[in-house]
Amino acid sequence: MKCLNIGFQFSIEKSLKTYSTNLTIETENAIKISDTKLESVYRILTTKILKQIFNSNNSYNILHKRQLYVIKQIKQKIVTENAKLFQTDKGKTILAVQTDTYVYKERAFLAVSHFPNIYKDPTEKYQKLIHKTLQQYNKIIHKHKIKYLNQKKPSRPTLKVELKLHKLTITIRPVTNNMNAPTYKMAKQQVRLLNKHLTLNNSYIVSNSTNLANDIIKLKLKENHKHVTFDIKDLFVNIPIEETLVITRYLLMQNNDIQSAHQKLNLMKLTL
Repeated sequence: MKCLNIGFQFSIEKSLKTYSTNLTIETENAIKISDTKLESVYRILTTKILKQIFNSNNSYNILHKRQLYVIKQIKQKIVTENAKLFQTDKGKTILAVQTDTYVYKERAFLAVSHFPNIYKDPTEKYQKLIHKTLQQYNKIIHKHKIKYLNQKKPSRPTLKVELKLHKLTITIRPVTNNMNAPTYKMAKQQVRLLNKHLTLNNSYIVSNSTNLANDIIKLKLKENHKHVTFDIKDLFVNIPIEETLVITRYLLMQNNDIQSAHQKLNLMKLTL
């Protein structure tokens, strides 16, 4: 129970030799997709940090070995009982559920959501289209970054669910993992491009939770004020794509030339 109470986000320390090579490779890949002007600076800083890690004593003690042993035993028990572990929605509770129950809830969600059926995996075809598009758009993407924006082994996004224990019927919240999707790296690059070249003149936009907290602190409330919150169901999947592209095009044309604005918009359309 102590290991389960630690939570899903706790990372049990492993021996340095098991991850040193991957750490070095992933660090170099992250540097190469960053701003080309800052690559040398990032490389010097990360080299110092990596040296500190590799020269450390790596306090891999008995507690970590014991935790790994217990986790292995839990995994074997879960496989034996044909169950799965889940983190519940809006909380850190870990829940063990029979696989059949999980599959039933997942299929029930897909049935009522009216998703269209695709009879052939389009990932490979989509990957080729993305690679071709990136090569053509040299106005906004440096040619040396193209190979780092392409997924080496792309795969379709995976779906998992979080159970809503605070709901009477214990409904699910779908969570999609797009990290291996063909457009994942390209989408991250687009966020940087849009933040740099898109001007949003709207005082009601919140960039992050810290910004929201600071704005709330500055509010001067009176006795007759009321606090009202609105919850939008399935916000991101219900964003109108065509209207979003029209608005983005209008904003891009204010501070960008026609060719670069056209390329940014087409990349965004391909990602969406």
